[in-house]
Amino acid sequence: GGVSRTRRLGCTSACTSKGGGLMGQLFDHENLRVYQASIQFVAWLEDIYPGIQRKTSAREHLVRASTSVPVNIAEASGKSSGKERRQFIDTAYGSALECAACLDVLNIVTDLAATSVRGGKSELSAIVGMLIKFRRATARPCVSEERAPYETGQNASHRVFFDHEKMDVYQRALDVVRWADALMRSGNVARPVEAVLDRSLTGVALNIAEGNGKFSRKDRCRFIDHARTAALQAAATLDVLLSRTPVLREDVHTGKTLLADCVRMLVRWRQRIADG
Repeated sequence: GGVSRTRRLGCTSACTSKGGGLMGQLFDHENLRVYQASIQFVAWLEDIYPGIQRKTSAREHLVRASTSVPVNIAEASGKSSGKERRQFIDTAYGSALECAACLDVLNIVTDLAATSVRGGKSELSAIVGMLIKFRRATARPCVSEERAPYETGQNASHRVFFDHEKMDVYQRALDVVRWADALMRSGNVARPVEAVLDRSLTGVALNIAEGNGKFSRKDRCRFIDHARTAALQAAATLDVLLSRTPVLREDVHTGKTLLADCVRMLVRWRQRIADG
C-alpha cells in the first residue's frame, strides 16, 4: 500500500509491541489490526526462541512461516483487485495455520511448554479470524477489515483452536512425530537420517493443517498430496535406517505402521474432496 490513510481504513492507531513494534504508521497496511497482531506474534516468538534449544525443522519453519504472515498481509493491502488480495490473504492464512502446527510439533520434540503453545495458538486464532473477515471484505473498493474471533470450541480438558486439530489424520501425524522423537533421542539414528526424517514428518503435519484451511477444492487436494508425499519420504527414510541398523527392525515397523495409517487417511480424505 501507499502512504497511510487512516480515515479511509477506519482502523486503530499505532501500536507498540513488546519486541519493538510499530512506532508510527507510514503505510496503509500498518493500520490494519490483523497486520499489527501478526507483528505482535513475531515479537512473542522472539521471546520464546531462547527456550527452544533443539534445532528442528519445525523451529526453522516457524521462523519462515511467522514472517510470511505480515509480509503477505502487507502485499494484500496494496493490491487493487479483489482476486489479487485474496491470493495474498490466503497465503498469510495458510502460513498462520502452519505456525500453529509448528507449535504442536515443537511441544513434542522440544521443551516448549504446553502453556506457551496455548498462548501462541490463541494469538494465531485471533489472526486467522481477522484474516477470514479481511478476505470476505476484498470485494469492497477499499482495504478494510472486521473483527472476528476464530475458535472451534473446547471441552473441560482440551481447548481446540483450529479445525485441523480435530482431525484424526492430523492427530495421527502428531503420533508419528511423537514416536520418531523417542527413536531419535535413543541415539541410534545417524544425524543425516535424523534430519531427513524430522523434515518429512514435520511436513506431513504442516501440510495437513494448511490443506484443511484452503478454500478451493484444488488447493486442498494439492496440500493433501504434499502431506502424502512427505509421509512416503518418511517411510523410505525408515527403510534406509533399517538397512543400516537392523537392530531397529521392530521400531521401524512400528513407525511404518503409523505412517501407513496416516497415508490411508490422507487418501480417503482426498477422495472425499474429489468426489465433492
